[in-house]
Amino acid sequence: MTTHPGAPERSVVDRTLSILGVFDRDNRTLTLSDISRRSGLPITTVHRIVNKLHGWGALERRERGGYSIGLRLWETATLAPRYSSVAEAARPCLVELQNQAGGAAVLALRDGTESVCLSFISNDPCLTSVWGDPGCRLPLHVTAVGLVLLANADVELQNEVCAGPLRAYTSATVTDGTALRNLLNKIRREGYAMFCGALSEGHGGIAAPVRNARGTVVAAVGVVGSLDLLQSSRLAPLVLAAAEAVSQRDRTEGLRMVEAGA
Repeated sequence: MTTHPGAPERSVVDRTLSILGVFDRDNRTLTLSDISRRSGLPITTVHRIVNKLHGWGALERRERGGYSIGLRLWETATLAPRYSSVAEAARPCLVELQNQAGGAAVLALRDGTESVCLSFISNDPCLTSVWGDPGCRLPLHVTAVGLVLLANADVELQNEVCAGPLRAYTSATVTDGTALRNLLNKIRREGYAMFCGALSEGHGGIAAPVRNARGTVVAAVGVVGSLDLLQSSRLAPLVLAAAEAVSQRDRTEGLRMVEAGA
């Protein structure tokens, strides 16, 4: 990415956000040169802004000279209402679900056409490496929690996702828009989603919606595990009960779960 001559100069805020935006799950530690290349900003500009971010605590300096996201930025992010209220309500329910079901218990919400993991409770590092830590983003069409969120989203978003392109992660990933739309209809009828092998071969998930006080779906709770674990007759009641428990805490404790962004 390069800056073309004559292009309007980006504001300080834009440049700062560009620098923060170059970090992701696969690029957690970056040198100044890496940041300059990925952001399209001159190295002198990157050096100046990174020093400011480092001083405030938004970035941390690593032993070998690279930078990573700082603890203070993470602490600030946890104050977001869409994170704090739902995650706080869900944690004891997720712990109980994981103990009852085995595998891993996950909580996710929707941000545009992606699901964002808020909490992931597992004793299996292999599951964590695929479904990820809090903050992991995945397309809605490849996980059970994502499908629940998509099935309960507005029609315009469903049309956008079904129109594709739909990325294939495995041979089991649904990449046909009509097939995906039929699957969403089935999820709405049955009240939960079960999806096997779409993101990782040999693994799958089952999920149910979390609703706020107005009945709007704001998140999804699910169980992730190996295919031999995913028996809907056993897990569906557990996942539905966990999702209802989180929803009930919103109604009784006034946690004010807010709706997902478009």
